[in-house]
Amino acid sequence: MKKYSLINLKNIEIPLAKPYLIFLKWDLWAWKTTISKHILNNLLKVKEDITSPTYTYYNKYNWFLDKEEVEIYHFDLYRLSNYDEFFAIWAEDIFDNNNWIILVEWPDIIEKYYKPDLIIELFKTEKQDERQIKITSN
Repeated sequence: MKKYSLINLKNIEIPLAKPYLIFLKWDLWAWKTTISKHILNNLLKVKEDITSPTYTYYNKYNWFLDKEEVEIYHFDLYRLSNYDEFFAIWAEDIFDNNNWIILVEWPDIIEKYYKPDLIIELFKTEKQDERQIKITSN
């Protein structure tokens, strides 16, 4: 497990392909928007402004991989309490399509239904501007 500050966050490397499912796990207020922005803007080079989808459940972005357009979805499932609610927002249809990269914050309610390709866990440290980050590939 490595420690990263806001300054050296750019040193995180995450292998990406499609379809690719990433689960993001952390405590409340533990850089969730910051790490999502980093993945989307810096690693995937998404040009759009990245905002938290807490109230919309997900945001969709378009990206090109080897000249092919790929859909990127950024989910925040914090406000959902069960899989039926996940199904009700049509998220299951998105997950069943294979032309995507999906980042999921608060994946607890879908963990028994979907296996992520990558799990990123963030842990607070003594320093306000630093987190320990554990990256696990499946």
